[in-house]
Amino acid sequence: MKKYSTSLTDNRFGKWGWSIIIYVMILNFFYAALTTDGQNLFPNFFAQVNGWNPNALLAVATPAGIIGIIGNFVFSRMVIKIKAKTIAGVTMIVTGICFAILGFAPNVPVYFVAMCLVCFFAAGFGLSAQPVFMAHWFPKKKGIALGWSTMGAPFSSAFFVSGFSVLFGMAGLQKSFLVIGIIVVIMGIISFFWAKDYPEEVGAYPDNMVPDETEAQEVNDATEEKSQFTLGALMRDKDMWLIAIGFGLMWMTLVGILSQFVPRMMSVGYEQSQALMMLTVVSIIAIPGSYFWGWLDSKIGTKKASFIFAFSYVFALVCLIASTNAVVVWIGCICAGFGIGGLLNLLTSMVISVYGRKDFVFANSVIVPIASILRVLAFLLVAVLLQVSQGSYTLPYVVFIVIDIIGAVLILLVTNKCKGRN
Repeated sequence: MKKYSTSLTDNRFGKWGWSIIIYVMILNFFYAALTTDGQNLFPNFFAQVNGWNPNALLAVATPAGIIGIIGNFVFSRMVIKIKAKTIAGVTMIVTGICFAILGFAPNVPVYFVAMCLVCFFAAGFGLSAQPVFMAHWFPKKKGIALGWSTMGAPFSSAFFVSGFSVLFGMAGLQKSFLVIGIIVVIMGIISFFWAKDYPEEVGAYPDNMVPDETEAQEVNDATEEKSQFTLGALMRDKDMWLIAIGFGLMWMTLVGILSQFVPRMMSVGYEQSQALMMLTVVSIIAIPGSYFWGWLDSKIGTKKASFIFAFSYVFALVCLIASTNAVVVWIGCICAGFGIGGLLNLLTSMVISVYGRKDFVFANSVIVPIASILRVLAFLLVAVLLQVSQGSYTLPYVVFIVIDIIGAVLILLVTNKCKGRN
């Protein structure tokens, strides 16, 4: 006899629900590994083997990230018409091929093009398709389900860097990229058999919860009704801008802290090896942190959880500004790490809350690219503020505290009603 869920905070997702959560967790893992975490290794490995300038290779990450934002918008609009399963499968296959080619790049221009292609197509499965699965499968239990699935990103931070380093030592540069590329291609092929766009396709219920007659009728009505959220309508919608800018500012704060975490720790007296160890610990802390923010979302609501999330980073920044003793530093590190997996969790959950299960894809296709633009601007802002402050991190951190608070206030102004179709 099937055991259906009766609570928004239990982990009774059913076998198919757990299957989708694990699948999305894998998508998050590969997206973070190939586009973000790998940047800690790729430039130095290519410099070591080919004698290229590692700084020139590292500089590729910024334009490649911008190309990834474009890819996110393109594939998010495509997923409105094409199944998320198809987008995920195809883009994983192409990303795997591009990543394998990256390892054989004969010069920096080819490296640049291959890296841009990896970021462009990886956005298809990592940013455009994966949240659609969560919206379709878990419209009510989105918080707790996202708490599990977003663990994929911190898992990558904690284990991909060390794992790829071992693979590089054993197989060399080209074979390492080839092996990972093949694994991603295989995962893309498996997607066509594993992933399911809707629980109804396999005789399951959304959230693994049996709907009452009213909810069932609402689902039928929503299926027949044409969405009101065209691109133009979204651009005129106040809540779209509040969510995109609010979470974009909080995302900027998170990136501003983590992108300069090692240099900051070194500036207050820690050795590079100690700073890297602390970053690893921060990444591991993010794994249970993902679940915590999902649980809190389900327990008190997305808006309240997002507000608490924002101020946890204010607290982290205050601790990192002080950094007068090891205890204060570690408290700041724990707060920063705990939130790594929480932001995309809460962002996705907020979009589902406001725009509903059926209209999520329309809203998400605009909101996440806008928020991502603000995220990318964090690198430029940090560079400018460090230049102004002559290398002191106090000014950048104070600015990020203000930015984070503004983001929290904007989220508080978001409507409490679902204006989309469930």
